[in-house]
Amino acid sequence: MVLQAEKGTIVAAGITTSIRMPEEIRDLYETLAQATGRAKNDLLVEVLRVEGERRVREIAMILEGREQAGAGRLSPLDDVVTRFKTKGMLATDFDLGVGAAEPGNA
Repeated sequence: MVLQAEKGTIVAAGITTSIRMPEEIRDLYETLAQATGRAKNDLLVEVLRVEGERRVREIAMILEGREQAGAGRLSPLDDVVTRFKTKGMLATDFDLGVGAAEPGNA
């Protein structure tokens, strides 16, 4: 990893890319940067990393579940919900029964 000095701070060198985003998202991150004293780039990189890692874990669990289902190894839904809560993929107060549609009430 290459380190570079930037305004008296040592930062990891990276690649440059660009994205198009709605103006309100840009404004949101400018507000966050000003409020926290952090660079907007650092905030955006953190969000992209966290969300990317979450999605990779989610996809891995889906693929694992498909493999288990194909092999006939099925888990009760309550166990799956508990596992998702433990991994932070569902809110800890998530309740499968709350707001669930009753049969015939789609």
